[in-house]
Amino acid sequence: MKKMLTSLSVLFSFCVLFWSTHSIAEDVWQEGKHYKTLPVVVATEDPSKLEVLEVFWYGCPHCYEFNNDFLPKWEASLPADVKFTLMPATFRGWVEHAKAFYAAKFLGVQKEMHQPLFDAIQANPKKYKEVDDLKPLFLKQGVDEQAFDQLFETGGFRKISQIDHAIAQAEQKLKSFRITGVPALIVNGKYKVGVQDAGSFSNMLKIVDFLLEKERQALAK
Repeated sequence: MKKMLTSLSVLFSFCVLFWSTHSIAEDVWQEGKHYKTLPVVVATEDPSKLEVLEVFWYGCPHCYEFNNDFLPKWEASLPADVKFTLMPATFRGWVEHAKAFYAAKFLGVQKEMHQPLFDAIQANPKKYKEVDDLKPLFLKQGVDEQAFDQLFETGGFRKISQIDHAIAQAEQKLKSFRITGVPALIVNGKYKVGVQDAGSFSNMLKIVDFLLEKERQALAK
């Protein structure tokens, strides 16, 4: 009997600890303080997945640090129901780098080009201000020059290029996200997490994991 009471006591203590930890997590990451809820839900690329979208700029040293030192381990541990994707910020002076991102995406070499673009721009930002300055990096990766140039050719009813169309769509999304700085993470088109609110890069990812679980629970109801 005494042994049974001891076991029940241990089990009770564990349950208290579990619920206390769960409560602490909810108390620590507060809406409006550590993350923001977007006023309007923004459509995600794949509704069958929970989406985490990073808004970044190749010229941002903080984005570079986040990309190199924090994202790889976190991304590798993501469960199958989560899709991590990228979107370049299109603020004034940043558009040329965004064009390079979309060129890589449309040419099917986004994964191969993402790190080289980051490395080159961070190492020599004055050299890589225009998308044409970055073109040799694509050719070095084996991209066909004609295929690269065609992405920037105007055509169609609106007389804009495929790249310009992508930039226009990104600008609209950026307004919906109400981004004021990068890197920023958008969770399932509903929540915005920035380093200033989160306090650190590691906290950003902890908050994102918390919000992903929040979304799972909401979908399960």
